Amino acid sequence: MKLSLAICALAPLLLTLVPACSPAPATAVRGAGGEITTGASGGTTTSTSSGTTSGGPAVGPTSHTATLRTLDTSQYLSATNGGGSSLDAASNIAGAFETFTLTDLDGGMLTDGDAVHVAAADGHYLSAANGGGGALTCDATTPGDDETFLVVRIAGPGVIATGDAIALETKLHVNYVSAIHGGGGAVLANAPWDHAWETFTVALDVAVGPPPDGGTPVFARQKVLDYLAATSGHGTVVGIENKDAKSPTSDSDQIASITGKTPGFWSADWGFGSGAVDHRQDIVDQGIAQWNKGAIVQYIYHACPLTQDELCSWDDIGGANPQHLSDAQWSELTTPGTTLHSAWLARLDTLSGFFQQLKDAGVAPLFRVLHEMNQGVFWWAGRAGPDGTAKLYQITHDYLVDTKGFDNIIWVWNLQDFTSLSTDVDTYNPGTAYFDIAALDVYNTGYTQENYDAMKGASGGKPIGIGECQFMPTADLLTKQPLWVYAALWPDFTGENASTLPALYGAPNVITLGGLPGWK
Repeated sequence: MKLSLAICALAPLLLTLVPACSPAPATAVRGAGGEITTGASGGTTTSTSSGTTSGGPAVGPTSHTATLRTLDTSQYLSATNGGGSSLDAASNIAGAFETFTLTDLDGGMLTDGDAVHVAAADGHYLSAANGGGGALTCDATTPGDDETFLVVRIAGPGVIATGDAIALETKLHVNYVSAIHGGGGAVLANAPWDHAWETFTVALDVAVGPPPDGGTPVFARQKVLDYLAATSGHGTVVGIENKDAKSPTSDSDQIASITGKTPGFWSADWGFGSGAVDHRQDIVDQGIAQWNKGAIVQYIYHACPLTQDELCSWDDIGGANPQHLSDAQWSELTTPGTTLHSAWLARLDTLSGFFQQLKDAGVAPLFRVLHEMNQGVFWWAGRAGPDGTAKLYQITHDYLVDTKGFDNIIWVWNLQDFTSLSTDVDTYNPGTAYFDIAALDVYNTGYTQENYDAMKGASGGKPIGIGECQFMPTADLLTKQPLWVYAALWPDFTGENASTLPALYGAPNVITLGGLPGWK
């Protein structure tokens, strides 16, 4: 079957500036199943096919949208201007220029050994002149043998899926597409082997928009998810929850005054009581401003119990006297058509007005809703099993995405670090189709290897983050646990962290606002 990847021509001078092929040491060899970093796609699938009949087998070529991420540097293969010009593997974000059409020539499912054509956004094909051995071009208007590649599944024979490590071998001769130095620069078709420089993590049927230079920006949600996937294992974005809706940068500003650097992660709370409810527009306006500055934007929601209005107090939610629902009330809440179910949807309708403003502004916010699911204090949390808190999370997701149309939201599933975490990740899991990021709040057992492994295992290969914490992780810990893509401090503890924050914010594996790529 075929991968459509369009790669641009490289200037002849470039060939004199790069080595002929990657070094012999390999982290992944065909059939050896080396350790591969998997990607997270997140986003609506847009696979198309031709030559098929409804319910019948494939009878002709099938096509996929696809991105290829380098093994060594987690950067994307990119055709500048969508094809017809230069090609490199230096992009940290998967947008339109990094998305190719992969055509599987024999149809059906894409499998190891299938012959494919790879086309860029403008329809030009990846081409290895004379079967490879030198430069790649992306100016072929029609595909032939030079534009035909065999897809090699690094783990061995089998169907190729998102997250698999693959190589592309030229049809006429044994030459592999190679990202020189593992990524960050030139891409040739001259390697005699499929070692690390020739290994790419594939994402199939990804959703993107038109090129950024074409007017409409690349689909924002996908840009953030692709950035987090590329960052995972290499760096951690740091930030803080901004607790005061009336002054929605006050906590971020305090961090900046302590460290001399602006947090790259900004978060606010839809909240409860007049102090938050009356200032929701303020946090929308600030979220748009933060997004335009290049920050990762998040919203959380300390929702009032549904037996009260939204002007309740903290004591009603999770303080001195949380208003928990009875089992019968919970069943009503999760049953469509009932009073409590309708009351929850009405709350979401209120938030929808604000989410629509964010969508209209091109913002893709994280939404850490029903946070700390395994925390028995909150009225929404601590209900285990498929009919518990996880079900309310699913209802919330489906209503905002399917009914209200908010395909820009990035969904965060969140737990707390209790001693039961190893089983909580299953007990409270809504399913990987319902979240884009798995986040842990760290207050109790801490940054243990067991907690780290539990979140990795539950995430299904998607990014993991520190939703909030009492003590920020150190740069050394983030070196040992590099898959945390972000970490956010709870602002009540800024003073307790003040002495360690400057070193953390200055560490090379920590990302502040100045290190983020921007979303426009």
